[in-house]
Amino acid sequence: MDSLRRRVDRVVDDIRHGRHIEAYVFFLLGAALVGLGLFDLVGTRGMAQFTVGALALLVFRTAAPPEPPPASPDEVLRRREDLGPLSLLLDGARDLRVYGPTAINVLAGAEDLRRQILRRGGTVRFVLLDPAPRTVAHAAAQLDDNLDLGAALQSALGALRRLEGEPGFACRRLPFNPGFSLLVVDGDSPDGKLVVEFHGFGDGTINERMHLFLDRRTSPHWYAYWLGRFEALWAAALPGSGPALPDTDTGPGSGPSVPGPALPPADDGDPQAVPR
Repeated sequence: MDSLRRRVDRVVDDIRHGRHIEAYVFFLLGAALVGLGLFDLVGTRGMAQFTVGALALLVFRTAAPPEPPPASPDEVLRRREDLGPLSLLLDGARDLRVYGPTAINVLAGAEDLRRQILRRGGTVRFVLLDPAPRTVAHAAAQLDDNLDLGAALQSALGALRRLEGEPGFACRRLPFNPGFSLLVVDGDSPDGKLVVEFHGFGDGTINERMHLFLDRRTSPHWYAYWLGRFEALWAAALPGSGPALPDTDTGPGSGPSVPGPALPPADDGDPQAVPR
């Protein structure tokens, strides 16, 4: 009984997703013709025509290329280094949307964003953590501990302030960390793509985190979902980069501190493709 139920469920799922429709149609027609033939309601000519049609379908199905196997998790869930440098993702981009607690890896290329996107009439939107001590302390408890979050955030906000006068640029501050970072390239374009980085908890290094790469063509449903998550973050965030905070010393990761040194590039000399 369970086996029959599984088969019925598979057939229903195939029909719902448009798979093997012609095979099911021919099966139903064949069953109907056999039933009618038992009562001599279908002649030999009709049965022969149906048989020829079924054979033609069989030949067509044999010649058709096999359906690709479903993607394995490792094809869509990647490590940071698998995504390559940011410059590859931004090649020809007209719109960039970023959320990260500091977005330090993206803002390392702030001048590239100005030159490649903003000066060409494109748009750039950033959401970073609000530098309030309580917000930073909560985020620091979740994120990896090899980063002075307060100092990195102040450096990142300084980079945003240097971009704020550019047409097409906007930034906001989020008073909580949602547990993921998000980078969207040409979000409303048919060729749009995005990367989601899941923060996890207590990661030893940032490279340990899971990264999900999606594009509009291959995963329209989940692409639209994550694109909507950025807009939800944008709506919940505070406008602007906020005022520069005075020099404070609250310890690594526990709150705002003196703006640190210039934001470092990745090891290969090019900012990496996911905000931090």
